[in-house]
Amino acid sequence: MTLKPLKLVPNEKPSVPGSAVAVDLNRAIKKASNLILSQQSPDGYWWYTLEANESINAEYILLTHYLGCVDKSTEKGLVGRILDVQQADGSWPLYYQGSGDISTTIECYFALKLHGLDAKSVPMTKARNFILEHGGLSKCRVFTRIHLAQFGLVPWEICPSMPVSFMHLPVWMPLSVYEFSSWARACIIPLLVIMHVKKTCRLPHDFSLDELFPGGNPATADWSYNVEKTLSFKKLMIETDKLLHLLEKWGLIPLGDSALKKCEQWILEHINRTEDIYPALAYGAMALSSLGHGVKHPPLKKALDALKSFQMPVAAGEIPAICPQYPDTLSLQVKQPLFMGSKGDPIIYQQCCISPVWDTPWAGVALIEAGEPPSSPLLLQTGRWLLAKQIRDVYGDWSIKNKKAKPGGWSFEFQNDYFPDVDDTIEVLNFLKQLKLPPDEVGGSFATGIDWLLSMQSKNGGWAAFDVDNTREILNRIPFSDHGACLDPPTADITGRMLELLASLGYSRNLPVVNPSTRSPLASSLRIDPERMSRRIKKAIRFIEKSQTPFGAWEGRWGVNYIYGTWCVLQGLAAIGYNRPGAGAIEKASTWLLSVQNADGGFGESCHSYLEKNFIPLPVSTASQTAWGLMGLVAGGLGRSTEAKKAAEFLINSQNESGGWDEKYHTGTGFPGHFYIRYHGYRYYFPLLTLARSRKAVSS
Repeated sequence: MTLKPLKLVPNEKPSVPGSAVAVDLNRAIKKASNLILSQQSPDGYWWYTLEANESINAEYILLTHYLGCVDKSTEKGLVGRILDVQQADGSWPLYYQGSGDISTTIECYFALKLHGLDAKSVPMTKARNFILEHGGLSKCRVFTRIHLAQFGLVPWEICPSMPVSFMHLPVWMPLSVYEFSSWARACIIPLLVIMHVKKTCRLPHDFSLDELFPGGNPATADWSYNVEKTLSFKKLMIETDKLLHLLEKWGLIPLGDSALKKCEQWILEHINRTEDIYPALAYGAMALSSLGHGVKHPPLKKALDALKSFQMPVAAGEIPAICPQYPDTLSLQVKQPLFMGSKGDPIIYQQCCISPVWDTPWAGVALIEAGEPPSSPLLLQTGRWLLAKQIRDVYGDWSIKNKKAKPGGWSFEFQNDYFPDVDDTIEVLNFLKQLKLPPDEVGGSFATGIDWLLSMQSKNGGWAAFDVDNTREILNRIPFSDHGACLDPPTADITGRMLELLASLGYSRNLPVVNPSTRSPLASSLRIDPERMSRRIKKAIRFIEKSQTPFGAWEGRWGVNYIYGTWCVLQGLAAIGYNRPGAGAIEKASTWLLSVQNADGGFGESCHSYLEKNFIPLPVSTASQTAWGLMGLVAGGLGRSTEAKKAAEFLINSQNESGGWDEKYHTGTGFPGHFYIRYHGYRYYFPLLTLARSRKAVSS
């Protein structure tokens, strides 16, 4: 992509104030604010739906069959959802209107057949044809192989070898479980148990998936891993995997019993303080079952209750944006009403995770930017709810490699004490510093949160989500990691957001204090050496400079994709004092943003951009990505430009009657290339936040 140099004109005469657009802008902000206020729970939080792909529904069906706790009513609702969104070619994609994904389609086919759907039915025939056209059952990913082995449909030997004794490896070794990312670790430790015990759920003798092999013959399947023929590290890992399989076969894997006990203890400790994410809870439950625990075993039951609480009743074709307003308690006994799908079947959607501690501060910040008083009783209630969610008494997994720091972060969910994350903590503190809460009520929590965030900076200057220095690339080359998502390295988007937070506390690239008059009052509670802070900021900026792409954007690890990453970085650089005339990184990024803006003024980017390593547009503009693009323009000094006005007009004109925006596309990222999320809250609070900031930019 070749871009023309951009001449930044930050003080261009605004065309919005005093015009009809300004009236429409105020009206849009008011409508959006009222809608978000109406969505607040009685406890003070916001909780919007997360929508991923249909493998989650399929795997929940497999889970209940494996554990022997099938609820036919729930299963029928999940099957209804799977059938309701099957694509015309018989497949199921990873994201809205995406290409069919073979592993997801295999899991959906398996779940539907397990439910009892006739293999000769139209949906099953179409799905089977898609699978065969794409190489058959053996082309699935590692996790799907494991699911199939758990039901005796394929031999365990086709799964990567992960000896349970890995649990005993010291932290300093490259294959220690603590060198894996938090999400990989939370799955791997239960899987060590599952793959060691090899408990198999026996299916009826006439049940098989042989029809998914080319020619219907499993013997012809090629289960080998794709690897180059020349000598390489990845090939070495595959040969090592073969050796480990032999050692397991001969019973030569040492310390199995003690490693199993250590895994069990880890799982029990984490489930006791966790209401986390689908795979970890599901694998934890299956591991405990493999060790002989029944479904009434309290930790196992807690995991199942949490997963049940993620389920959403669905009207035909659309998942509700707002989750049911449960009291903020665990061990929920959930009985959902069923809605009828487009094919006349009841519909239930299984969320992959829940996001109240992520949604809540974003909604609160957007409302304050839009003019809601920071002393509003509703927002003060929100602040106190968030303060109660701070994790101050649990040294989570992050502390294994960050031994000197004290707890102080926030997690994504109602409860996930072992896995607070940097991104959530940043946004909670962004919200708390704007509230008019008494300093003695919030100051200690705020200082503890900042201390924890600073301790999470990695050696290369950036911040990751859950761990420090989680960068051993070797782990993304082992056979288990065919998704390439076993690491949590520092990213530009989170680092940019961290710079923005530090700037709001008065810190700058060059000086300890930017402007005392704009410094948050809570900054006085911090115990930070100014010179050390300056060094931290300079390291972070160097990290960001190095990670800018040749075409000017930054990749977004946690939002799709370059639009999200570029917005996060531009806001951080602008806030910290980097945004000055002649700053090449800013000009290059702003030029890139303008180059991908759509003719209607909006922005839209496909999840496919991760695979192409370049920007891939959507066929339409989306509300959330237009919000990020517009905020990026504002941060880049173009808030008063014609292009910014067009983006604002797109949001104003596309607002629906209720005050929100319609958006079906997945614009959140779980694992680039493999897992994407449609955050239903994004189409509410990001457009509001953007319009409010745009109003300030053109009127300042």
